[in-house]
Amino acid sequence: MAKEINYFKRIVAHVEKKYGGEKARAIMAKARERYDAIVEENKDEPKAHHIHTRERIYPGIAMFDAMTAEGISREEAADFIVGCYRWRAGKMSPIIKAIFKMPGLYRIVPQFFLSMTAKTFGPQMGFEAKNMHLGKNEMRFDMVKCPYYEKCTQYGCPEIVKGYCEADDILYGDMHPKLLWGRTQTLGKGGSCCDFKISIINKKI
Repeated sequence: MAKEINYFKRIVAHVEKKYGGEKARAIMAKARERYDAIVEENKDEPKAHHIHTRERIYPGIAMFDAMTAEGISREEAADFIVGCYRWRAGKMSPIIKAIFKMPGLYRIVPQFFLSMTAKTFGPQMGFEAKNMHLGKNEMRFDMVKCPYYEKCTQYGCPEIVKGYCEADDILYGDMHPKLLWGRTQTLGKGGSCCDFKISIINKKI
């Protein structure tokens, strides 16, 4: 591994706190080794995928495999990894809320979110969205193909996908009093799609 990825830098303190230094070192060594193996197995994937696979998906899979290899149950390993995603999202959520305190800025969110999705979560990165719509006060689309779900399922740990889903809910669920995060289902939690929706609430609050 040429460099330490951010995921491992962030999670190591949580592993040490929960399992102690010696066990944490064993887990992290196995995770880094497993990560390198997964990257090698997928060396021919398009480079555009790397922002998701190498920075987020493969590290999560590697941590899960490392923890279970160290005798930790699947349930405990998944809960730990999902909990770390919740923690990370919880640290970022106040920053997002602070940004949208700027008067009127919340109104650009539907258009910005749809544009960001096309650029960062588009077909070139392994995603597929249908039913995309942008109105005056709302944007919505259904994500029907997601590499987070597909890769984690392929590598036998679909239970960690909900961590990525719940991070979205924490980050976007309370951005601004006049924005409604309307997603009701995700692939990672057994849904037929991830039905993203953000609406502007026009009534006075």
